[in-house]
Amino acid sequence: MQKMDLKNTKLLLYKGKQTKKVEQARKTIKNWARENEISLRDVSNQKDIQRTLTEEGKETILLSLGGDGTFLRASDMIAPYLVPILGINLGKLGFLSGLNFSELENGLNSMLENGFSINNLTRLRCRVEPENSLESLSFTALNEVVISRGEFTGLAEVELFLDSKKVATYPGDGLIVSTPTGSTAYSLSCGGPLITRNTSAFSITPLNVHKLGLRPIICSDSTEIRIKTNSNVSIEVDGKGVGSLEKGKYVDIDKSETSTLMVLPEDQSNFFETVRNKLNWDKDRGTGC
Repeated sequence: MQKMDLKNTKLLLYKGKQTKKVEQARKTIKNWARENEISLRDVSNQKDIQRTLTEEGKETILLSLGGDGTFLRASDMIAPYLVPILGINLGKLGFLSGLNFSELENGLNSMLENGFSINNLTRLRCRVEPENSLESLSFTALNEVVISRGEFTGLAEVELFLDSKKVATYPGDGLIVSTPTGSTAYSLSCGGPLITRNTSAFSITPLNVHKLGLRPIICSDSTEIRIKTNSNVSIEVDGKGVGSLEKGKYVDIDKSETSTLMVLPEDQSNFFETVRNKLNWDKDRGTGC
């Protein structure tokens, strides 16, 4: 982990949906920044960010104002520039958040006084050969890459290879390849394992596979993952559809050279405390308390 001094930092503010709650949080942040003489600027796209970063001066942090979906979009925009992101959760779960709306001003003051840490989160690189294209396309993902039947009828049948060695053929709804960060997202809801954020591993989770012996796999993040399509499939990267593949194509997935830098307050760096709070692990299901 790396520490930074908020007083010597300029802040960029990226917001998700335009709602009353978002505007209320934005106003709180702007007032707080003005009172503490901290530079703050709104950004809405990659051009805004690039223009800001060309200016000389202080370290930069991007504030992501919304839910986990907003954080994922922000991380995709900012990834090439290695700018840290602080997620401010206005949604429901908020696994990628450092602060919640209810504690916003107190949380910012605490970070100003006590500092914060920066977690280096691994990203996936996904290369595909889409239909009607002679060139492969490359994408990166913070959470996961999903190969599924999508809107196609019938089963999605794919073959999985790890470091060129065949693992198995999967007839079903598809496969999820997840980072440790993404292990608390789609993969978890499909029976995949939780992976702590500092673990150098990926998980591969089958989607409704029609072979009961095929279970989720955890592999090193240095593994070269190849998925061959034996049927038409759709590809999603962090929940965003990027195209479809016809039978006989390949999807290559490995560790991206770029990562996402996530800002965490000093008192919120405990992974399992976050999991307990977000997934209600310590609550009695019978009483709801």
